[in-house]
Amino acid sequence: MEKYKVGLGYDLHRFTDKKHFLLLGGFKINCGFGLEAVSDGDVVLHAVSDAICGGAALGDIGDYFPPSDKKSQGIESRKIAKIILAKIKRIYEIVNIDITLVVEKPKLTSYKKDIVESLKDIFEIPDINLKIKSKEETEALGGVDTLSCLAAVLLKGT
Repeated sequence: MEKYKVGLGYDLHRFTDKKHFLLLGGFKINCGFGLEAVSDGDVVLHAVSDAICGGAALGDIGDYFPPSDKKSQGIESRKIAKIILAKIKRIYEIVNIDITLVVEKPKLTSYKKDIVESLKDIFEIPDINLKIKSKEETEALGGVDTLSCLAAVLLKGT
């Protein structure tokens, strides 16, 4: 009998004008602002990495990259994802990833394909879905000045 596990991840960061680009799923969007974060602020890679940790019962990325640790300062989220992938390498394979970005502005629909292609390259799987939802100008999931991401990952035991 095959063993399947599901993980759920979530991340959120506030917008800042101290950075001049967004990094989402490893894809760089030049838009004149970015996200406040200890790392490079890639909410997509953080949420997916947390989902992988959850499905594999490995805690969360904060256990491996605590914000108080100087080595975590400015860390690239691609590196976080690769380290988490290495932890599950011989135990699980990723079957699919489903991601929901929740943001009011900027409008990201035109970047969906690029973000998904970047994620396929990072995680080396074909089944990745990305949805982009509006907050409908509410304070939901951190308010209008934040970008949040939810991710679900299906893992299969090897």
